[in-house]
Amino acid sequence: MKDTPLKMKLQLLADDNSGDNAPTDNSEQKETENNNSDDKKHNEKKYTDDEVNEIINKKFEKWTKQKEKEMDEAKKLADMTAQEKVEYERNQLKKELEELRNANTISEMSKTARGILKERNIDISDELLSMLVTKEADTTKKNVEGFAEMFDKAVEKAVNEKLKGNPPKKGSNKTLTKEDILNIKDRTERQRKIAENIELFN
Repeated sequence: MKDTPLKMKLQLLADDNSGDNAPTDNSEQKETENNNSDDKKHNEKKYTDDEVNEIINKKFEKWTKQKEKEMDEAKKLADMTAQEKVEYERNQLKKELEELRNANTISEMSKTARGILKERNIDISDELLSMLVTKEADTTKKNVEGFAEMFDKAVEKAVNEKLKGNPPKKGSNKTLTKEDILNIKDRTERQRKIAENIELFN
């Protein structure tokens, strides 16, 4: 039996309707993906304009300083002859090596000084210890032992006065501040005052 024109038209309509359902599924999927994307964006940290500007300015300032340093160094090297460049670089290396040696020496001297004071049951801050330590072993030992003796005398004097019940004298060293003591130019006198007012340095 041959297909009639009416039957063919109905078949075409049925095919068209079945095709219309596909885009609907895709639209729903895209809408779900968009919603998930919006949720992620909502959870991300947001910066204010001022915070963003501050971050950019700090990075730019750091970058500018680094570039200026590199340009100064490059200009200095550009103005030198080959021999001068070799001399300059060698001097820079010697300077850095000397600084490392000094730092290592001071560190070792500080450990030694700390050990001497510990043997005499004296515990002081790193800041105060740095005032006693030098690059010279003999000078450091002299400073530490001199300080320890003054410290012991100051403690003994304070204990005796307390046992006697004597009130502090007017104009006593206790009125001195840490800054006043550090500003004393004479090393021996400064160390004596530090020992008498050790509580200011702990």
